[in-house]
Amino acid sequence: MKENILREIFFDKHKHWETFSEKHKERLRAIVIKEVEKFHRCGDPKNGFKLLVCEGCHDVRIVPYRCKGRFCTTCSSGETEEWSRMIVEEVVQVNHRHVIFTIDEGLRVIFQMHRELLKDLMDESVKIVQDWF
Repeated sequence: MKENILREIFFDKHKHWETFSEKHKERLRAIVIKEVEKFHRCGDPKNGFKLLVCEGCHDVRIVPYRCKGRFCTTCSSGETEEWSRMIVEEVVQVNHRHVIFTIDEGLRVIFQMHRELLKDLMDESVKIVQDWF
């Protein structure tokens, strides 16, 4: 099983997750602990696997079960892609698109002092959206 960077950070020899969870155990919600623990066990053949055998060459593959957790970098990417596909099919397929632009709270003071910049900002925003679509 190829190690991913997030798993290395959480569960390496320094035991970052164990240290963090022990330090903040009163503040961690049970669902967070559950998802991280699922992520930790994800893809480990000790937790179960499918054995696939090619009928032609008799090549044997062991495919470990996945956790399908929200926090898991491997499993959640598939969920994200499925969600994106659903959004494209259900939301984007319309004749009208409504876009709302907001200005970050940290930048609002600048635009309040220099209101003449708002027109240029909105014009550029429209160009970006038109290029994207």
